[in-house]
Amino acid sequence: MMPFFLGIDGGGTKTRCLVGDEESELGRGSSSSCKVQKVGEAGARDSLSAAIHEACVQAEISPRKISRTCAGITGSGRAEIGELMRDLVISVVGGEVEVIGDIDVAFEDAFADQPGVLVIAGTGAIAYGKNSAGNIARVGGWGYLVSDEGSGSWVGLEAVRAVLREKDRGENPALLGRLTEAFGTANFDQFVIKLNGNPVPDFSTLFPVVLSSAEDDAIARAVLERAGRELAINAGTLVERLFMHDVCSVISYGGVFSSSEIVMAEFSSALKTRSPNATLLTRTVDPARGALERARRGFRPASAT
Repeated sequence: MMPFFLGIDGGGTKTRCLVGDEESELGRGSSSSCKVQKVGEAGARDSLSAAIHEACVQAEISPRKISRTCAGITGSGRAEIGELMRDLVISVVGGEVEVIGDIDVAFEDAFADQPGVLVIAGTGAIAYGKNSAGNIARVGGWGYLVSDEGSGSWVGLEAVRAVLREKDRGENPALLGRLTEAFGTANFDQFVIKLNGNPVPDFSTLFPVVLSSAEDDAIARAVLERAGRELAINAGTLVERLFMHDVCSVISYGGVFSSSEIVMAEFSSALKTRSPNATLLTRTVDPARGALERARRGFRPASAT
């Protein structure tokens, strides 16, 4: 019987699935975030189930006919999250199930078994690399309140800090009004209450406002330029740790890079200055495709790998 494989990319914003046989992609599915810390166990199960079933309907197979699943899930580096997410996937599909980090499946698609550095900037941000000796390291990705420099959450938070500093100087920056409106608050006092509320607001929702304001707003543009430089610092730190003076390939991935030419240009320029031995490659990265390929590889004989 022909084996079928499933790759899952479960990030903080959305869940994507790819179903395939040994050679071809047969179906795709997508749904909302399955990040259990964000949507809860029931929400994570619903999102996974919806994406998996959509992909399987396209592939015209039952989820129970899946032979092996690789799921790259954000936050699964924590044992309790990884175990929970594995149980949730097992409740939907048949066969073997492997749950690893979302960064792992993204790196799989970017570099396969080759060395390199992958810099991801979406809701969060992290740099992850592997050298020719197989040594692995990461920089950043510790959460936006203390880390994740250059991420969408970081951009939103830094924009708020910047406009508040301007207000303290007696200015009334236009970006403050746009951010106030984006948070659904009617005035500055409500905005401050929202900023300090419990739960902590989702600052990544402010990223589109900063992005759309950057053409005519110096504060927004400066924040995006800083984001590019911060991401280059993280990448450069990893290049130094893993590659020293050896030639190194770097790939960028994520919504912050793809949606902002300002961030991408600043990142490229700063990385070239900081790490002249690094070459920035232009390559499309699909973590769900990386997860599917990893699922396939688990069934191949050793001579074929």
